[in-house]
Amino acid sequence: MLNIGLIDYLNTMPFHYDLAERLQDVDVHFERGVPSLMNRMLKAGEIDLAPISAIETARNADEYVVLPGLSIASLGAVKTVLLFSWAADMSELDGKSIALTDHSATSVALLKVLCRERYHVEPTFTVTRQHLPSMLAEHQGALIIGDDALVEGVHHRALSHAKGWELPYIYDLGDEWLKMTGLPFTFSVWAARKDKAQALQDAGVFDALYASTAIGLTENGRDTLAQGYAGRLGLPAGVCRRYLRDLRYNLTEDDLAGLKLYLELALDGFQWKSLEFWGEPVPTV
Repeated sequence: MLNIGLIDYLNTMPFHYDLAERLQDVDVHFERGVPSLMNRMLKAGEIDLAPISAIETARNADEYVVLPGLSIASLGAVKTVLLFSWAADMSELDGKSIALTDHSATSVALLKVLCRERYHVEPTFTVTRQHLPSMLAEHQGALIIGDDALVEGVHHRALSHAKGWELPYIYDLGDEWLKMTGLPFTFSVWAARKDKAQALQDAGVFDALYASTAIGLTENGRDTLAQGYAGRLGLPAGVCRRYLRDLRYNLTEDDLAGLKLYLELALDGFQWKSLEFWGEPVPTV
């Protein structure tokens, strides 16, 4: 049996638009969870393939192979990786406490890179359960990701603070990265364990994933996903549709350039050539 990890966020829905139907005659099992769980399960060998935090692919480059042409990236605002803060300017967070989501690795490392390279501040960081009100009740900033971030960003509600109920400031990390580098930011890639990649290929899993993604990214595919997911989030279908249209899924040359720069900034001694792409040489960027 082959084990495939899936993330139940709106931004991953195009990948598995009809993936299960395409693999109904293949001996596969699907595991679902947040990105940090997919990271742990792929590392432990409990799953063979998953969309994982981009930084985890680099940290485990000797064990993973990257599927070319598949990613979650943004050129500017991503809407689902947000720092909420009581600070009107990031310079005010120097030495202050920021709560970090326990759902992500890439976004956490991105915030630390931005603090060092763009804002020139040194906050203290604490990983907590992802729940914005409780995070901001105890900290000056809170990093949240995924559907929770999309909903909180759209509603932008007042939250309890020492001085009463206030609207927190919102910093979109995709936008902050673009301002600093002029490049897209790649949050997630599909990675397979090297010892399982050929079996996944032979079983038709890779082909099914690419085909499902192609359908999910059509205009009709995005509309169908937005309509079906909107009620789950309590958001208008138009908001979900716009969100899906703004994301980048194809791991283009520009996305790879942004990914390379990020990994070089986030990981001491990282070498781009350490990555392996399935069926292709390491792209020159």
